[in-house]
Amino acid sequence: MSSWREIRSEVLQRDNRKCQVCGREYSGQVHHVIPKSKGGTNDLSNLITLCGRCHMLISPVPEWLITKLWNIPPEEISSAAAAVQNRIDQVMAAHSKREEWRSGGEGEGGVGE
Repeated sequence: MSSWREIRSEVLQRDNRKCQVCGREYSGQVHHVIPKSKGGTNDLSNLITLCGRCHMLISPVPEWLITKLWNIPPEEISSAAAAVQNRIDQVMAAHSKREEWRSGGEGEGGVGE
């Protein structure tokens, strides 16, 4: 089994160290889409590269801290967090379809078709 350091490095390399939500380059935070506390794993299909801002918006961080660090007005945090989560869902769906295609699974244009 790989260490977290190796897994994290592989995710960052896969995503070109680019936030998969906003596109910020040189991002270095790896997010568990399904949190480990809710049964998520360190599998690459459950991990995504995010910048600090996007990661903080969907993490259990107090709103006052988000406002202070990122200058996001408190009344805009909820909608910003929803937008980040929506984009993560889109990216992960695309990753899933790509992996399904590569493995020859069901789906349009798959290797098995």
